[in-house]
Amino acid sequence: MEQLIQFFQHYGTLGLFMISFLESFCSPLLPDLLLIPMAVSTPEKAIYYSLVATLASVLGGVAGYYLGNRLGLPIAKRVMPQQYIRTIDIWLKKYGAWAVFIFALAPIPYKFVSISAGVFKINLITFLIASILGRAKRFLLLGILIYYYGPKAVQIIHNGWDNSIVWILGGLLITALVGLLLKKVFLKKIKWE
Repeated sequence: MEQLIQFFQHYGTLGLFMISFLESFCSPLLPDLLLIPMAVSTPEKAIYYSLVATLASVLGGVAGYYLGNRLGLPIAKRVMPQQYIRTIDIWLKKYGAWAVFIFALAPIPYKFVSISAGVFKINLITFLIASILGRAKRFLLLGILIYYYGPKAVQIIHNGWDNSIVWILGGLLITALVGLLLKKVFLKKIKWE
């Protein structure tokens, strides 16, 4: 594993692009293993590196989507534990793009999400938008923190979030989900004539 990281590290920004792209559909290596050291070593480029990781991750997600779409459930069963397939299937059917967005942030490997979105035929545009938002939040937040706080940001990330930030972000997410569910319920009740 260490040799792979060194291989990608040797190529700098291109290596970050490659590891971010591959992680989205086939690689077990997380882009953070390159993104964090690169961003900390040159904080003025942290946001740039985060954008590279985001773009590559979304493009890799599209590759995963097409793999899932073309090869179907057999590819999902080959690369994913059964428990993830069931969970992702339920969430995708129930929440659609919101599930892609949430899973893009979650500790579930993004390759499972991208391949599953293709397998379960989530709309490609919806998948792209949710992936861009989810992956940008994941990588850009890291880049912005390092840009403004330098190495202290890594300490903040590793030590956990301040409780107030967690409550604020959780509250916003819950509000958005409740709003979406209410909208869905009321739109079903209204009959358009």
